Amino acid sequence: MKLLFALISLLSLSPYFGQKSTEKIYKWEEVQFANPDTIYHLSLSKMKLIELPASLWRFKNLRKLYLDKNKLSVLPDSFDLFSNLELLSLDHNQFELFPMAITRLKSLKTLISSNNRLTYLPDYISNAKNLEKMDFYNNEITDFGKGIYELEALKYLDISGTMYGTIFQKKLEEKLQNVKIVMDPPCKCLD
Repeated sequence: MKLLFALISLLSLSPYFGQKSTEKIYKWEEVQFANPDTIYHLSLSKMKLIELPASLWRFKNLRKLYLDKNKLSVLPDSFDLFSNLELLSLDHNQFELFPMAITRLKSLKTLISSNNRLTYLPDYISNAKNLEKMDFYNNEITDFGKGIYELEALKYLDISGTMYGTIFQKKLEEKLQNVKIVMDPPCKCLD
C-alpha cells in the first residue's frame, strides 16, 4: 500500500507523467482555411509527398512540423522561413543527403530523421547551433564528419539500427562526452 501511494505521488509530481499536453497538432486537412498565424504544430504525415505544398509557407509561426512517412528527398532552400521551428520530424522518408536548409533553422532543437538513407553527416551541420536532440535511427551513417563535434548544445544522439565497430564507438563517445548516445552493441568484426 505504501508503495502504491509513493508511486501515485511521484507520478502526480512529475511533469512528464502528471500533465497532459495541451498543444494540438493539426493535420493538413484541418488548416486549409485556418488563420495561419494561429497554427503552431502541424502534421503532413502519410501524405505520400514528394515535395512540400506551396501553401505550407503561409504557416510561418510553426514550432513543430511532422513530415513523417512521405517520399521526400530534399527540402527547398526557402525552408529556413520557418524561423520559429523547434522540432522537425522527417522520419521514414528518402533523404540521402542532409538538407542544408535545416542548419539555418536557428530555433531548431529536435531533429528526427530516422529511417532515411543518410550515409554521412556534412560538416555544415555545425551551423545548427541550437540542436539538442538528433535521431538518426536506422540510417547507414558511416561518416560523421567534423561538424557534429562542434554542436555544443547537443545532449542526445540516436544512431541505433546500424552496427559500428568497437573502435569507432569508443572514439565517438570520447568526442561527444556530454551527449547521451544511443547505439547498438558494437561488433569487433568491424574494427
